[in-house]
Amino acid sequence: MKKTRTLASAAGALVLVTGASSLALLGGGAASAAGNPSSAFGLELVIAGSPVIDALPSVESTDGKVVTDSLIGLPDNPVASGGVVNVSAENGKASSSVTDLGVGDGLLAALPSEITDQLGTVCTTLTDALDPLTGAIDDTLLGTLLPTIGGLLDQISDATEGTPLDLGLLGALDLSELTSLELGGLCDVLSGDDQLVGADAVVAECNGDTGTTVITDLSALGLPVDIDVSEPNATLDVAGIVTVTANRHTANADGTFTVDALHVSLLGQIELTVASATCGEVTSDTETDPSDAPTPTPTETHVPVTG
Repeated sequence: MKKTRTLASAAGALVLVTGASSLALLGGGAASAAGNPSSAFGLELVIAGSPVIDALPSVESTDGKVVTDSLIGLPDNPVASGGVVNVSAENGKASSSVTDLGVGDGLLAALPSEITDQLGTVCTTLTDALDPLTGAIDDTLLGTLLPTIGGLLDQISDATEGTPLDLGLLGALDLSELTSLELGGLCDVLSGDDQLVGADAVVAECNGDTGTTVITDLSALGLPVDIDVSEPNATLDVAGIVTVTANRHTANADGTFTVDALHVSLLGQIELTVASATCGEVTSDTETDPSDAPTPTPTETHVPVTG
């Protein structure tokens, strides 16, 4: 069953429900579903404990039949972007996929231009000085640039304190612990030229109590990320800025099983779940009213006559 988001569909569903209720009142048997349904969603984004994208799009197969939905593009938000999202659920199976995932695209878009302009200038100087082959940078140059970037990160922390997107952890970042390439990647992100985390495709599938994840071309700070998605709950911390968990498995208390293809924890307060599939089973139980039993049909017989 293809799920669509239209008022007409909602009205039609209301008519069907009303009709079913009428039949039940007339003495028909009542049908109910037992068990826990399968479900899936594309993305869920929480910032500072408040939902920004709430399991969108999402489907649930309450009767065990196939239910699908899709979405092109994500609602405007400061963290995530995506191309096409597809979700599907049926009895014992579910899947979700997201293409062209970007995380952190507009993270600094709301900052004052005097801060971002300075960041752009300093980061351009830094990235120009980076040698991608040897990673060698003049110590004198670093001694000037790193304190400048650190000071600007402190300004970002102050500017966002108390706002829904508090970037205070950026001010605590030890830039001296970053590799040359990580420094360049961070600068690209801060300048708005790159994403914190990106992937061409993210896919989660579950079947019963097993799950699989596929992630293609995963990157963080503009660098390729090699994470083993064949193992459940593979976790990678990137420069103390972002923690990535792939193929996250959860055995739920209600007996269902969930696989989240990708979970991104950003700056300690942004939680993004990408491509989630939950497998469950439902059965249809029909209760029959004794008054609904069919009327007996007379059977014609012949009794032999004796005398």
